[in-house]
Amino acid sequence: MTPFAKKPVLAIAGVAALVLLIASAVDGYFFDELYFLSAGKHHLDWGYADQPPLVPLLARAMDFLFPGSVVGLRLPATLVMAATVVVAALTARELGGAKRAQVMAAGAAAISLHAVTINHWLATYMLDPLWWALALLLVTRWARTREDRLLLGAGVVTALALQTKFLIPVLWVALGVSVLVVGPRELLRRPMLWLGAGLAVLTTVPGLVWQAANGWPQAEMTQVVAREAAMQGGRPALLLGGLLSAGALVGVLLCLYGGWFLLRHKELRFLGWTVVGVLVLLSITSGQPRYLAGLYPLLFAAGAVRFEQAEPARWWSWSLRWPGYVLSTVVALGVGGFVISAQAPFAEVGPAETATVAAEFHRLPAEQRERTAVVASIYPTAATLDRFGPELGLPLTQSPHRGYWYFGSPAEDKDTVLYAGEDVDRVRPYFDSVREVAPQIWLCLGKRFPWKWMWPRIRYA
Repeated sequence: MTPFAKKPVLAIAGVAALVLLIASAVDGYFFDELYFLSAGKHHLDWGYADQPPLVPLLARAMDFLFPGSVVGLRLPATLVMAATVVVAALTARELGGAKRAQVMAAGAAAISLHAVTINHWLATYMLDPLWWALALLLVTRWARTREDRLLLGAGVVTALALQTKFLIPVLWVALGVSVLVVGPRELLRRPMLWLGAGLAVLTTVPGLVWQAANGWPQAEMTQVVAREAAMQGGRPALLLGGLLSAGALVGVLLCLYGGWFLLRHKELRFLGWTVVGVLVLLSITSGQPRYLAGLYPLLFAAGAVRFEQAEPARWWSWSLRWPGYVLSTVVALGVGGFVISAQAPFAEVGPAETATVAAEFHRLPAEQRERTAVVASIYPTAATLDRFGPELGLPLTQSPHRGYWYFGSPAEDKDTVLYAGEDVDRVRPYFDSVREVAPQIWLCLGKRFPWKWMWPRIRYA
């Protein structure tokens, strides 16, 4: 076993974390972050319509430690990014890579487009890839050492993943089938593997109970994701988008080179076929390209080790040397800067929109305000109002859109609605009078039916 290249790898992880900290201070909240913040701060529960409770719980904790701070809210994302860089290097070490391969894998993880563009947001797709990478690292180490406690550790990681997103079973199904077909089949006979699996299943019971009690909304969200994937290009876009998200030049080449290396390696080919299996399963279930991010550290590591052990032809090996890394870094930072600048207006619109809603709310007579609910047409608007509204005297917002619908309807004594959004026709039939009091803000008077009856009818995803 080669020594861990601690100094250069930790330096790369530190620089990557610093870049993300700077990015966190530059752009405002992403609307999914506001949704997770509202879920954790105002609606903490064992489950949600579109994810398990870990990310909302993290959002609540960060808001408690750093009230109102975007940088503080995103601190877990920054730490996860740094950890992923280290995991990529450790995976290269487990595959037999020396210092050069470890640094190459760490560098590729630090400049992947997935990491640079969206990994500074607090979201499920920030945290989930780390769990995949850790599980694959532990299985890779087990393949080398046969230390069964590593499999129990993989079970603990899987339990954490299942509290983040119900996606990691795809990895384990692909891994299990690959082991059955190409070995090592003894993996499936290890008690520690099944003990870890039992632990992972046990931790999901509260979330599954919540899902069952609420009509399994996660199944509906799977259909929503499938529709979104179809709009983004469907199955062909999964592989292409996944490759592009791995990074410009270096990321793409290491993924392809690493996958080829794993499939040809007698003792590691089960990992290569696991990657293929994940691609097949996500194609069948219409997954999105970002779901592949958990495979990147393994593929980066495998590609770097292959490059270190048997350098390719000189005419293209420059692409995996410093010129390729420099070019890939420039592209990654350029794309990341574009994404941040595209999100910047949201930081300006959110508080301004909230102030307008609050002004209209406070124009109402005091007695009417007591009977007025604030309802938003879509969950990003509702989450924005819940972030900036309480300090302006607004009550918590309800919305019939996606996961926000499960946070509950207005109280039955609320016979007036201040509705924020374009799609007012969704609620118009249920009130005697609907008029626009400000751009995209509507005052709905004279509730015709009980909320218990109306709320399921105006719900949409």
